[in-house]
Amino acid sequence: MEIITSSLALPMTNSGHAIKDGAVAFEFGKIHAFGPIDEVRKKYPDAPVKSFSGCVLMPGLVNCHCHLDLVSYYEPLVPQDEMFPEQIDFIENLISSIDYKQDTDASFVIDGIQKGILRLIETGVTCVGDMTHFEGTFKLLREMGLRAVVFPEILAGQSEAAQQCFEVALALLEKYTDATHDRIRVGLGPYAPYLLSKNLLRIISEHAKEISVPLMIHAAESFAEMEFFFDSQGPIATEVFPSLGWTELPPAHRKTPVGFLADIGFFEAPTAIVGGMHLSANDFPLLARNLVRVAYCPSFNKIMKHGKFPYGKLVEHGIPVGLGTESWHSRLGFNMWEEMRIAAQYGACPLPTYKEVLHLATLGSARVLGLDHVIGTLEAGKKADFIVVHNPDALACDEEFYEKLVKNTDPQHIKMVVVNGNYLKSI
Repeated sequence: MEIITSSLALPMTNSGHAIKDGAVAFEFGKIHAFGPIDEVRKKYPDAPVKSFSGCVLMPGLVNCHCHLDLVSYYEPLVPQDEMFPEQIDFIENLISSIDYKQDTDASFVIDGIQKGILRLIETGVTCVGDMTHFEGTFKLLREMGLRAVVFPEILAGQSEAAQQCFEVALALLEKYTDATHDRIRVGLGPYAPYLLSKNLLRIISEHAKEISVPLMIHAAESFAEMEFFFDSQGPIATEVFPSLGWTELPPAHRKTPVGFLADIGFFEAPTAIVGGMHLSANDFPLLARNLVRVAYCPSFNKIMKHGKFPYGKLVEHGIPVGLGTESWHSRLGFNMWEEMRIAAQYGACPLPTYKEVLHLATLGSARVLGLDHVIGTLEAGKKADFIVVHNPDALACDEEFYEKLVKNTDPQHIKMVVVNGNYLKSI
């Protein structure tokens, strides 16, 4: 048994309050006690104690959506003298990233994945939801210690190519679904509804439902997607389809992407959508009724100029929301603290509070990945996934404290990262 204590502890439960001089006791990858240090030490008087003065003890951050296999693709695009690229065209980026996945040498992809995982750990992420086309992602995540839900990607192609991609994803699902290794779980990642046929989307959902695995799909992400599903026009029709060698366009669906997916029964399997930027009034009850969760990637949406994230409407309808980074597209790269800052300052309607964005990056993201029963909060019985953050304001616990914590935390302030009871970072 080990005990970690700090000046302030944040359980991040819905009703839990910050605890001064809080502590967590853990052993064999599990939290056995959490609360004031005196109470925890009474339970385990012989356990060694590590104390962190002027620090905050809290659950590890959960990045509910990213593409580790695209780190090496995005990194050269990032300007060195500014936080964000001035502009990246969404459609051009989509086409070129598909080409990258098909043509890039495996060693180049591996280097990027390793760099991405190290950055996640450095910034205090203990669990990641990763959509990937590259099998080596599983091995690297296992070796480097992160908790993860990995979604083998099912991407575009002619009918035979799409079917082959689906079969590869199923093979990865079978190979890496291992009840003895619960730190890495597997789902399925059909990339986007406009890049796969209606029949294949149905088959994917039916299979996921049958074997009880989660789905993650980019949907309602861009205006171009809305335009395509409504009248089969716009840049997806005129640029993306020709780039893939597709000569025939589907008939106009006269629906939103969410309406389309609901009508074909896609949401019968547990689903998280990446995007949720462009939703009609009818889409919100559809998402709520089908228990769909939403991954919000603030910096990516800002760069791609996707519009305002309907945070208030999603919360009003009880739809779980979490935070992700999507891709490596700034000098800070894969920094969930930066995602929280952007979420609180730009791009959502209305803007969440700083306390709310911290919940989105912990318990909210855990819910999006279907892991809120095991991670996302500090509670006895949950996995020992937590971080210690240096913060000079650690004696306060008001709303202003949450703002200072989010605004002022960067990688050098993360003193400790623990996943499943194992130390991945300790300074």
